Amino acid sequence: MATDLKLYFTGAGDRKINFSLPYADASATAADVKALMQGMITNGDIYSDAPTAIVKAEFVGRTVTPVTLP
Repeated sequence: MATDLKLYFTGAGDRKINFSLPYADASATAADVKALMQGMITNGDIYSDAPTAIVKAEFVGRTVTPVTLP
């Protein structure tokens, strides 16, 4: 099973911003994830709509089934 890390932020005017990072390490601690998110806010000038506040984060498991094409 693959794990995605979904990060949720707000931006200017309470605009909702989210990121999905595939193949995340589900053993990462809450402190690790928070540090990542704070870094994204600190370096927000690389985004056209910069995140300004952390809302939440979650690990999402998904099953990936490859399709064998003829």
